[in-house]
Amino acid sequence: MRKQTLQQDILMRSIKILDIGYIGCIYVVFAFLLAYLTDKVLGKFDEEAAKKKSNARLTLEMLIGIWAYGVLAYVVRNVAELIPFPLHGFHGFDHFRVKELKSASIFLFCYLIISNYLRSYVAFYYKHVLQRNK
Repeated sequence: MRKQTLQQDILMRSIKILDIGYIGCIYVVFAFLLAYLTDKVLGKFDEEAAKKKSNARLTLEMLIGIWAYGVLAYVVRNVAELIPFPLHGFHGFDHFRVKELKSASIFLFCYLIISNYLRSYVAFYYKHVLQRNK
């Protein structure tokens, strides 16, 4: 195995930093688009209707929602892998080896912050189900 020079190491790390930022931007764009779409489809969270539901039903709905967001993250991660990085292959750089590409955590975090419906539902669930039982 050939040892990298300091100059090569700096070049590879610089490209990797650019790639991590690129991947982050891709995930944030998907988060904005999908949060907008799901908020349009689901509408505004109706707290009064939710208050009439049992804790068991609210918990079941929360679990179904978490399942759906997990599937959505899986789909987004697979689509993000299809978007080419302009510097893939430059001096042997492999875009597909960057760990951030395989993790949709940036997408999930941004989606949770951006989605009005999801944020309202989680806040309601925490306040009315989890805090009520203390």
